[in-house]
Amino acid sequence: MSQTIAIILRFDADQAGEFERLFKDEVYPLWEAFKAEQRFIAASLSPVVDGDEMIEGVREYILHVELPGPEEHDAFDTHPQFLRFLEKVRPMQLGEPKVWIGEMLFQI
Repeated sequence: MSQTIAIILRFDADQAGEFERLFKDEVYPLWEAFKAEQRFIAASLSPVVDGDEMIEGVREYILHVELPGPEEHDAFDTHPQFLRFLEKVRPMQLGEPKVWIGEMLFQI
């Protein structure tokens, strides 16, 4: 069964540009490869522009990924390129990300 993953990431606003640069250079190419191999259905990274819990000086992102199943999720999360990226950005994060994983019920 396909999975939907939603993650909220938080960074100090002063480090948001560096996070975005690293993401574009290191994660986005991996996303493209997974999409080409049909191991991703869809994926997006969206800076939050409005919400109930916004904090001044903090840049938040919604990371949304749709995958065919848990095997593809595990393959991405354990990919060496992604793990190297995490080593760089984890110290930049303001706390642990909020993560939700669901099984797709409806989609258009």
